[in-house]
Amino acid sequence: MHKYLCALILIFSTHALSEPLYWSAERGKLKYLIVGSVHVGDDSMYPLPEKISRTLAKSNGLILEADIRKTEGLQYPAATLASHNILNKQQQKDLAGIANLLELNPSEMLNAPPWAAALTIQMRQIQYLGYQADNGVDVHLMNKAILRNVPVLGLEPLQFQIDLLTGQKEGGKELLTSTIEQFDHNENAIHCLIDSWKAGDLQKLNQFAKLTEMSPEFEQAFLTDRNLNWVEKLADPSWLPNKKGQYVMVVGTLHLIGEGNVVSLLKEKGFRVKQLSTSEQAKCEFKY
Repeated sequence: MHKYLCALILIFSTHALSEPLYWSAERGKLKYLIVGSVHVGDDSMYPLPEKISRTLAKSNGLILEADIRKTEGLQYPAATLASHNILNKQQQKDLAGIANLLELNPSEMLNAPPWAAALTIQMRQIQYLGYQADNGVDVHLMNKAILRNVPVLGLEPLQFQIDLLTGQKEGGKELLTSTIEQFDHNENAIHCLIDSWKAGDLQKLNQFAKLTEMSPEFEQAFLTDRNLNWVEKLADPSWLPNKKGQYVMVVGTLHLIGEGNVVSLLKEKGFRVKQLSTSEQAKCEFKY
């Protein structure tokens, strides 16, 4: 089991007796409503809990990982490694087989940068299960914020995220090889994650967070460092439009669970944090 798909496939929906996980964090006159983002989804996820919608409507801003609308001037570095350069013969064969299964061009996948091939496979697999990026929670709330003239703010520039992805060791070899190795197990992981989010099952999600083959370097760059940077920014409201007030914050779910998560770090900064959602146990098990 690994975490690489989490940012893409942690899907959740409302449920009669439970809710997706969300928290309040308050310090002085500064208030955050914190929601775990899932970057793909379907119509069954909505509507979100009324508390989230009401808070967004009267908030001073919606805080995202990055404002995905700000694409002007974005740059991708020239690729120096293709997937076939970093894969052994068996891995190349497996990648080609996965590409054929997902109706992708095997030659294009083998010649794409490793990080790009991995993300393409992940997104296509998710689409085959019926989920779309346009139905992701962050996009959903961003569209609502725009309609209500609520300012949209980013914790980091979109270029930072691109540089993070494209700057991985050996062009993203770890991400690609993990995607290939775990391909056959992902369906179970996706379905159990969906069930866990529908139930708001924090224990099950924390269990998933521990079932990882992510290298320390990858986890440091994609989770640990970003969590620390975000919390430093959130604790210093000088960058916010009103320097105080109520904000809705939507970030990737993995940043809110497990060791060193944003919620725990905010507590260390003196914020009073409370889970607002009601949870129940998900009726599924992760196979690993």
